[in-house]
Amino acid sequence: MSLRSLNKQIEQRRQALEKQRRCALSLMEQQKAQALTQANRIPLPLAMLGAFAAGFIIQRVYNKPSTRSLVNWYLTLRNF
Repeated sequence: MSLRSLNKQIEQRRQALEKQRRCALSLMEQQKAQALTQANRIPLPLAMLGAFAAGFIIQRVYNKPSTRSLVNWYLTLRNF
């Protein structure tokens, strides 16, 4: 293989990688914009209330003796 053909292949792959990078950045910007528009639809007090309620429910369920023992049993088995 000649150096010219190798340089041509390197340049083609560099251009392909650059195009892939630009497309990935564009996709990330689109996803960021979609996430912001979806987040703005939910009022902040409602989101905070939902997070508080979910945390309260999870804490109540976890503090039950049967749930706690099941979780500890699972974590113990997972270590082996």
